[in-house]
Amino acid sequence: MIIRQATGNDGDAIASLLSKSFLEDTSIIRVSIENNPRYSISNMFVIEEKGTGGGILGCLRITPFEVYSRGVRMPMAGIAAVAVQPEARRRGIADNLMEDALRKMYDMDFPISMLFPFKHRFYKKYGYAHVGNMMSYELAPSDIIPFPERSGVRAFGKSDRNRVKRMLEQDVQSRGSFTPLRNDAFWDLVVLPKFKDAYVYDDGEAKGYLTFELYKEPAAAPGAFSEPVVNVKEFVGLNAAAHRGFWGFLSALGEQVAKVRFLGPGDYPLHLFVKEPREKDYRRLFFEYKSFSTVAPGFMLRVINVRDAISRLRHNIETPSDIVIRVTDGDLPQNSRHLNIHVHNGETVVDDTRLPAQFESDIEVFSQVYSGFLRPSDAVKYGFASGDPSIIHRLDELFSAPSPFIYQFDIF
Repeated sequence: MIIRQATGNDGDAIASLLSKSFLEDTSIIRVSIENNPRYSISNMFVIEEKGTGGGILGCLRITPFEVYSRGVRMPMAGIAAVAVQPEARRRGIADNLMEDALRKMYDMDFPISMLFPFKHRFYKKYGYAHVGNMMSYELAPSDIIPFPERSGVRAFGKSDRNRVKRMLEQDVQSRGSFTPLRNDAFWDLVVLPKFKDAYVYDDGEAKGYLTFELYKEPAAAPGAFSEPVVNVKEFVGLNAAAHRGFWGFLSALGEQVAKVRFLGPGDYPLHLFVKEPREKDYRRLFFEYKSFSTVAPGFMLRVINVRDAISRLRHNIETPSDIVIRVTDGDLPQNSRHLNIHVHNGETVVDDTRLPAQFESDIEVFSQVYSGFLRPSDAVKYGFASGDPSIIHRLDELFSAPSPFIYQFDIF
């Protein structure tokens, strides 16, 4: 079998393959391949039977992104559109594509890669780790505190288009955790056309925006009323007043809607904005809990180049002594080596060493550690890594980060 970069002549065959795999209209996929503001057909790779002329058996896309994490901007390779012809499945086609993609991404100097899996266990084989826990909240407007700052919320207008772009970039730069950046073409062609119900928090200066879709849920039973629902699509607040203003605004929608749905980072403190903690369908004496949250598993991340990824960390800490780690990586053996880590004046210096490792894990666990999703001390505590107790607290500091988060419009 051979794997090659796709060309314009492969567009129809790739669209047909993706249509079979993801049950989407072929013509829509074809248009997306030709006019996508984030990638082109040259980012696609296809696999064929060597010398048979039998056509494309499978495909995969490596999309170049830039993400912010811990205030640092870095390149990221997004894996998507992994598909195999129905008659070619169970022959290792996807395995070949993924193994080849890992080598390509390493050679392309991507420090990390991310993807949204159809099955987490499939990509775990290649070192990808689940890091994208989000919280899916559902609550009645009456459960939300009616903050007076809601008076600063106004409708989004055409003159706000560039403002919201700047606000998101400012938010991602300061608090983003592996959150992709958007180019103007993606904003203008994909995101802004979907700002049907959008609002800006403005108390003399725009400091946040909110956009949602309003729809009716199907009736729970014949003859029952369908419930109007607000589904928050994007919520950006640059200061406390903006957060309080938007939650106050949502609380005021009680006459119009029955529920508010909000998908937020796992560490978003929603409990600060509601009147009391609640849970769905839970009953006990004197209490009735009606709103709830659930964990929404999201994206996976893999460190592609361990040394490069660590060297991109920036921290206002000093390591009083060096720390030696070792990560084992069966797919990219270049990563399987002892690395000495030292932080000075915010810069992280990483060098090869022959000193014994003070922390060891496989690439999947290390990817969770690197993302901030798993503390090194917890990895050791629960037996997924080994480490010297005297340095674990410093590794916890080194790899600390907010919950990894990707906005809904950026799902790739």
